[in-house]
Amino acid sequence: MQVEQEVLGKVSPTAERRDAIQRTVRSLLETVRKEADARDLGLEVMLVGSVAKDTYLNDPDIDVFVLFPELISRNKLEKTGLDIGRRTLTKVEERYAEHPYIHGEWEGLEVDLVPCYHIKDPQCLRSAVDRTPFHTRYVQSHLGEGQKGEVRLLKRFAKGVGVYGAEARVQGFSGYLLEILVMKYGSFRAVLEHASEWKKGVTLGLEEDQGKRFQDPLVFYDPVDRGRNVASALSANSFALFIHAAREYLKAPSERFFFPSPREPLSVEDIRKAVAERGTGMVVVELDRPDLIDDNLYPQARKSLDGLAALLASYDFTVLDKTFHIGDRIRFVIELRSLTLPRAARHNGPPAWIDNASSFLEKWKGAGLSEPFLENGHWSVMVRREHTGPKSLIEAKFSSAGLGSDLRDLKGLRVETGEMAISERNRAALSLLLDKRKNWEV
Repeated sequence: MQVEQEVLGKVSPTAERRDAIQRTVRSLLETVRKEADARDLGLEVMLVGSVAKDTYLNDPDIDVFVLFPELISRNKLEKTGLDIGRRTLTKVEERYAEHPYIHGEWEGLEVDLVPCYHIKDPQCLRSAVDRTPFHTRYVQSHLGEGQKGEVRLLKRFAKGVGVYGAEARVQGFSGYLLEILVMKYGSFRAVLEHASEWKKGVTLGLEEDQGKRFQDPLVFYDPVDRGRNVASALSANSFALFIHAAREYLKAPSERFFFPSPREPLSVEDIRKAVAERGTGMVVVELDRPDLIDDNLYPQARKSLDGLAALLASYDFTVLDKTFHIGDRIRFVIELRSLTLPRAARHNGPPAWIDNASSFLEKWKGAGLSEPFLENGHWSVMVRREHTGPKSLIEAKFSSAGLGSDLRDLKGLRVETGEMAISERNRAALSLLLDKRKNWEV
């Protein structure tokens, strides 16, 4: 296809760019090896990731692993690995996966320098990252030379659609998953053709003998560790969006799927018009952003959003939609059918024929907005609602909702509803909820 040829030309590194990256990699590996050898611990240094597999796009990150003998303690591995990274890279930042590693720069390229154990069998992992060298070697030995361009197309497509990356912020397709999908089906277009027919729970593999069963939306057995699902990080929404994007692209191929236009937040006036047209009520709840890495912060934000929605629903507010936005602060956006509930609420009691029915009558006689009354043999009463609006409810009860552990102290809590919520400071968060266009439709 002409579109795919043009895109491939844009995402593939030129010969000059490839040479420059290789020079950078060689100098980096030489320096890391000197630092590793100076420790006299029998360390090995290995280039992994997309650069090692030659499936990278134009501006790749470089992934370097320092492999430690299995007899070395976890504490010494972490301390030594971090020290090597700090002594090698510039603009260093300590990050955390299953254990700490160093992110930094080398000659203008971003680098992750990660310590791991040099294990012989991926069934005997000491940490999750120990599996990565096996992935690199597997792809190097199984991915055809002609398939590397197909992987680049698939990566750029997933990035353009918005589902590239297994990190918690995206919950999408890892680079390794996209590589083995191309191995499975042969080409970028073949992946999309098969994906357009996927159903939830589809199970794939490169080997016939598979491992245990999984309940994830997509299951792809890891060819180097068949007890693992490579697609375990993929959310149902990212899975569904990829299927939809594949169908839409096959109907009308366009570069917009690979290179979508930048999405700007709606204007305050457009937000105000959209909310007025819907006739619903917006609630924006703000919290200070805790000092957490994204892989810890995003799951906690999702949990807190669900807890907030459940709290509102438990007090009879009807939640129509919800989302969250993480910037300088965390903003939860909830769309309600109405911001106001009636003062009266019905409180149902026991059947009239059971012994404790008298206790219900004693409690509510003259204490509600009505006298107790019978319906189908059960006592009921109209009572005064504790909260008729979401603001007072959230301010009073949010701490008791199901929140992420680092958000439970509600630092910087601010609740805005209705017209007060529609403001410049909330534009990006409200736009996430109101602008439902797909990336290629912008």
